[in-house]
Amino acid sequence: MTSSNEELLEMLADKIKNGESLIDQLIDRQDLDGVLKLQRKIRQETDFLKRIQKSGKVKIEQLSCSNLRHLGAIVDCAVRPGVLSVCKVFHINDDSKMVVDIVSDEGKTWIKVIARNPKSLSALSSGKASYGARSILDQADDYMECARLYPCMYQSPKVVFEFVSGIEESLANKLKSKGVFVKGEVLPDSRSNVEFDDSYESSSDEEIFENNGQITLQSWDKCLEEHSDINVLNLDVTAMMAYVSNMTNGHCNYVFKQKVLTEQAAWEAERPVKPILEKLFEGKTLICCRTGWDDFEKIVNTLGGPMEKQRTAELKDRVIVYDDDYGGQDDYPRQSLKVRGHVRLRSKIVFNFGHRIKALTVSANDGFVRAAAQQGVNYATFIHESRALTEGKEATATEIVL
Repeated sequence: MTSSNEELLEMLADKIKNGESLIDQLIDRQDLDGVLKLQRKIRQETDFLKRIQKSGKVKIEQLSCSNLRHLGAIVDCAVRPGVLSVCKVFHINDDSKMVVDIVSDEGKTWIKVIARNPKSLSALSSGKASYGARSILDQADDYMECARLYPCMYQSPKVVFEFVSGIEESLANKLKSKGVFVKGEVLPDSRSNVEFDDSYESSSDEEIFENNGQITLQSWDKCLEEHSDINVLNLDVTAMMAYVSNMTNGHCNYVFKQKVLTEQAAWEAERPVKPILEKLFEGKTLICCRTGWDDFEKIVNTLGGPMEKQRTAELKDRVIVYDDDYGGQDDYPRQSLKVRGHVRLRSKIVFNFGHRIKALTVSANDGFVRAAAQQGVNYATFIHESRALTEGKEATATEIVL
């Protein structure tokens, strides 16, 4: 047995001891609604750890993935005065339900306990996670919606998110803007988070692509499989720019003066976007609305280099451009989608066009998709990583000789 394995086994023994201690802390509160369920969850975790201990072989991942830290934080809340129930289930409809960690104050307060690393929370909430992963902002929307369905004394319960390990300031402010009360240490942001802005009015293409959502290639492949039966693709401006960019066509070996371009070049070297789009486009009908195509051409004519303009001309032969109002009127939710924040007019036109004709909209604009979902409007989308036009920036960049 190696020394490192001995250390891991010692850490494992401490976790098991901690789990048993948590169960003991709840013995005097077993009359509380949901405590038996909470004890059962803790016991399942400790039993799993005991099986690992018995095998004599432990991996650090098995320790780091344990849910005991989160369950322990719930226990700390459960033993406070005024708690009415723990792990309380609320049904949203016949097919959906929500588990609220702590209900207190005679039902007037709901508490969600979060023990996750604050940097991870911020990264997930800004889109830098696997496709389909739900962020704390998504969960906040769910909590607020569910709270409205279960009023206490004719008022929605107060929703409190309690962060055991703290929360970064920007994310805390976003939660507060949704009506969530934030409890826990508010920490400085770990990095400058510039929001994605897809407006053409930006002074340069790098400003358009500041907030880059990192999506794993595995999740892209899964997404391709899920949408294999859709034969019509609606191309957003961001998708067409990524497709014709020099960066995605063999020229990502540069260090640019613009930091965001250098960052995208590194991502492109690791996760090429063009092969993903080519695979998606194969055998599909490519369409675009007039506003989307015209804005795309304006950007290419202003910022694109000769090869990017040539690729645009070739793409034009493959894409069918329709009038913005093709397919009739929008349905009520999409017609009433408010243009504000990430919901820009151009994006609303592009995505609504795709919805009317039942196409899959291909885009890097995950900010719009999330903002629209917050207004209760969802779209069929394929989200890829954003890539800017870079040919015009290569002259002032440093080429990396491979």
